[in-house]
Amino acid sequence: MVPPPTRKIACRLTVTYAGFEGESQLLEELHKRGLRQPLVGQDLYAGDGLLMFWSHEPVAPWQDQLWIEQMRSQLRPAAFLRMVENRFVTTESTFIDMGWWDACVDPAAHPLVTDKITPVWVGVDASTKRDSTAIVACSWDRNINKARLAFHRIFQPTRADPLDFESTVEATLMEVHGRFRVQEIRFDPYQMQATAQRLTRCGLRMTEFTQTPANLTDASQNLYELIKGRNIVLYEDEVIRRAARDAIGTETPRGWKISKDKQRYKIDVIVAMAMAALGAVQQGIVNAPLIIPRAAIARGMRPSPQQLYGQFGWP
Repeated sequence: MVPPPTRKIACRLTVTYAGFEGESQLLEELHKRGLRQPLVGQDLYAGDGLLMFWSHEPVAPWQDQLWIEQMRSQLRPAAFLRMVENRFVTTESTFIDMGWWDACVDPAAHPLVTDKITPVWVGVDASTKRDSTAIVACSWDRNINKARLAFHRIFQPTRADPLDFESTVEATLMEVHGRFRVQEIRFDPYQMQATAQRLTRCGLRMTEFTQTPANLTDASQNLYELIKGRNIVLYEDEVIRRAARDAIGTETPRGWKISKDKQRYKIDVIVAMAMAALGAVQQGIVNAPLIIPRAAIARGMRPSPQQLYGQFGWP
């Protein structure tokens, strides 16, 4: 990429938009070097062997205001700043807009006590000493084609009083297994391998969900899109809302990944919700039952087995 000294006139051409602060170091240095040169035209800098055009305004004739607003609604905020406004951004920002969260909250919704008909998917984010441990169950409602938050429980261990997995996590998962039609319990084997083995022997469907960057990004991006699109129904809970407010979204090429800005923030319930919601979306769209109101049946409506139990039946 270095211009050859054997040519009298040699150059290299770089066409790009802005990147991430602290990560796109070569591009950042070129950008800073260009800004130090004299401004010879609108957004055009020249000097020190460099000619740079760097604009924050769309320049193509088809990039009208309607297109800009469409991009703003479709792209993540940081991606919009980089790809449309051509601005360098940090990789971290607030995971979701709390206005989106509040729009998903149904005041009439509440945690389920028991439901042996509707399939649910469970996510567990566990810690023994410092972070909280959260268990979250989500379902897929085929009547409205949305995910639903069905149940959650949070445990807070301390260094002086570590979490007793058998009396808390295992007991709660056994309880959930008895009260709901549990399709799958997703867990990170790092903290829960022994627990998972014991629960599997008791008949629970334990599924490893290692918290690799790829898995976390898939779960986080799915939850982000559900909340942004108002495709998940939440019940009111101030602790969960606070965790959602404290969660930070780290942007990766695959999408958002949930993280936290400070150690004292407890966002484990959001991570567990992301794991459960991903299961509900991946499997629930096919397997969740369609609940037909009695009034519709009284009018002669007779749903097919495929409508009632999904295309392939309950797993």
